[in-house]
Amino acid sequence: MHSYEEKRRKSYVVITISVIFILMAVFSYSKINAYEQKSGTVNASSVNVRTGAGTSYSKLLSSKGNNVQLNTGDTVTITGEKQDASGDKWYNIKFTYPSTGENLSGYIFAEYVNVVKTPVTDTSDFEKYMSDQGFPESYKVKLRQLHAKYPKWLFVADKLNYTFEDAVANESIVGRSLVSKNSISSWKSMDSGSYNWSTNTWNTFDGTAWCAASKEFVAYCMDPRNFLDENYIFQFEMLSYNSAIHTKNNVTNLLKGTFMDNAYSISGKLFSDTFMDAAAKSGVSPYHLVSRVIQEVGSAGTSGGVTGYYAPSTGNVYTNLYNFYNIKAYTANGRGAIENGLIYASGTDSTLLRPWNTKYKAVVGGAIFIGQGYINVGQDTIYYEKFDFVGTPYTHQYMTNVQAPKSESLKMAKAYSSDMKVSTSLVFKIPVYKNMPVNVSACPTDNSSPSTTLDSLSVDGYTLDKTFSSNTFEYSVTVPYEQTSVNISAHAPYSMATVAGTGSVSLNVGSNKLNITVNVGGLGARVYTLTINRQNKTQPQTETIKETSSSQETTKQSETSNPNPASYSTSYVVAGDRYIREILPQTSIDTLRRSFKLKNCTLKLLNANRQEQTGYVTTGTIADIIDTNGNLVKEYICLVLGDTDNDGILTVSDYNLLKNYLIGAIMLDEKDLLAADIDCNGNVNVVDLLYLKQKLTK
Repeated sequence: MHSYEEKRRKSYVVITISVIFILMAVFSYSKINAYEQKSGTVNASSVNVRTGAGTSYSKLLSSKGNNVQLNTGDTVTITGEKQDASGDKWYNIKFTYPSTGENLSGYIFAEYVNVVKTPVTDTSDFEKYMSDQGFPESYKVKLRQLHAKYPKWLFVADKLNYTFEDAVANESIVGRSLVSKNSISSWKSMDSGSYNWSTNTWNTFDGTAWCAASKEFVAYCMDPRNFLDENYIFQFEMLSYNSAIHTKNNVTNLLKGTFMDNAYSISGKLFSDTFMDAAAKSGVSPYHLVSRVIQEVGSAGTSGGVTGYYAPSTGNVYTNLYNFYNIKAYTANGRGAIENGLIYASGTDSTLLRPWNTKYKAVVGGAIFIGQGYINVGQDTIYYEKFDFVGTPYTHQYMTNVQAPKSESLKMAKAYSSDMKVSTSLVFKIPVYKNMPVNVSACPTDNSSPSTTLDSLSVDGYTLDKTFSSNTFEYSVTVPYEQTSVNISAHAPYSMATVAGTGSVSLNVGSNKLNITVNVGGLGARVYTLTINRQNKTQPQTETIKETSSSQETTKQSETSNPNPASYSTSYVVAGDRYIREILPQTSIDTLRRSFKLKNCTLKLLNANRQEQTGYVTTGTIADIIDTNGNLVKEYICLVLGDTDNDGILTVSDYNLLKNYLIGAIMLDEKDLLAADIDCNGNVNVVDLLYLKQKLTK
């Protein structure tokens, strides 16, 4: 324990990194002794609660005789304020103690509590509030509608330091976001590794029922503006437990019609009581816990993870083991998801109440896991449990189902009656990305055969207005007046497909709308539209003009005082202005290529022998940026997390190399050493080795 003065100094630092937690509780309008009650959250760890205002008063004790201590994220109701002998402010608080579930009251130093903001009820004030929060105009129409119906709801703009385009690209990496294999074609990815062109079938992931989601469908699911209605908005509800609004009666209602309805998790303990215990011990909303269970194992309770008996085809039999939240349940090592989940449930961990050999321990212990691993570290909405921006982004997802936030939000919405929705000051943390596109991301609707798609489309010498995607059908390019024709290239990966509309095309001044058609006999045709805007002669010429003769191809700049410089960037982390870091194993070359934004330059991806790289990105893959004159302007070296043997995947070879390095048996060169720093903390040590071992044994 630190001294009071040390704690006080540190609290200022803690406050700066805990701002988002000020919105985890609900404002109370009741008044006691003329003091208007407020809700707040604790912003530091191991904070003592006193019997009076000041350190001279004794520490508050629980019913078990232990000192009562609150931690970051714990919610309290502030019922009064007092000053101690030094003039410092203390709050008189009441709260449900997470360790025991009992209702207590006492005093806490005011700087250890962040007070929740009051919902704005006046319409004119709400307009100012939205602007002050930083909500773009495209959010405001629906927020106004919600505010008119639920004036006590509080909408918080969570401004992320990621562009929407980059976030979608990363969440679209093959295998990271999945959809049902029965989904329409445009919901499923056509990227390398997603679709088998020889058999015209989609590859499956995490079993046989899931396919990689298309970038367009990921964008739809990630765009918060698609879900700002009174039901889907619950994917943004903050999921910390709040005893003021989370009640057993509502949990009971939420369990109706499921296998947990009026049933017991252990002798004498109803599931409704069990979920309330789980909420108090984990700090997680019981409504979220119930919806999570239903989402994972279904409402019938027939999954082998909750029946207490499971006999998979491997020949093993699992009895009296439960995993209600499907924690660590994924297909690996020749075993199915349920079996691996039960193996995890059989382990020993007193903090998580493992082994989960009763339904009660599985519900409560699993809730503690969710709280520790997700809710209490900042992934505190259903949206953020799927789309992760904490720590190393995109790597700590509770689920791969890209539609899970949407479907689970409906269950969460049902936890509140109509009266509760009107009378309760619910808090919604809504993501706002950098450079949010003006147009809302539409849900793809095309269900044409993938055989009629392109996998590339380009205009020689120019960059399309958006990154090419098989499921995006409209593009544009602007060229200078002097450009009287262009050469269009396109490729259809299906060998039986024919492509029309490519090659050299003459241009008129103004808009030239061109159709590139992919046709497969018997399967129909698909049209990609390319609009080429040729500038007027009087317009300033800023683009590179490409002149082609019979003997050679030359590039010159238009008549401006300064030539256009090469402009390039990547959505991956760049370290030391040389290395592209934090690339996941088994990342395709196409994925790396799509991570770049290029203007007036091209990208070459080469192996160590400076030949064109194919297949996976490896540690050592070279990314060269070439300007329009053919000059090398930048060279990057790629680093794949854990890939020290430079094959782009994680194997025992990587483990042995790192182990031998740590015991001093071998040396690693700079790039391999940087790749071995799996947790990206600047040090290569046994923690990285253990992490690598964990990845290999999953």
